[in-house]
Parts: sequence; structure tokens; C-alpha cells
Amino acid sequence: MTLLLDRRGDEVKITQEVVVAAVGNLQGKDTVALLLNQCGDEVKITQEVVVAAARNDFGRGIMILLLDRRGDEIQIM
Repeated sequence: MTLLLDRRGDEVKITQEVVVAAVGNLQGKDTVALLLNQCGDEVKITQEVVVAAARNDFGRGIMILLLDRRGDEIQIM
């Protein structure tokens, strides 16, 4: 993901599906941090993203990252 963003970042659209895949990944925390750092507001924290993070066996670190960086966007219902 780093290589892709470095070389073609201006062409990459960060969709909900991309973010959901990132949080569901084994290396999700690192990937989500990269997306947040390099793509900023383009990364939307939706309900599906939060659910995918919660389902990840390693999701605790991802959830902490999301809450620390974008906690105001996360709605718990």
C-alpha cells in the first residue's frame, strides 16, 4: 500500500471497501495508520469500518487508533 500511495497516490480513490479491507487485514493497524496519514479526510470512518475492526482478531489496536484519530466520527448505537 505504501508503494502504491507513494507512486500513484493522486490516482488512488480511498473507498469504503478499501478502508474495510484495511481494518480486516492482519496488518490492519499499520495500513489504517498509513491511510489516515497520507489520505487524511478522504478516509471515511463508517459503521462498516468500525464493524470490520471489531471483527478482526487484532482489532483492538485498530479500534484504539480509530478512536484516537477520528473518535468524533464514530457513532456507537
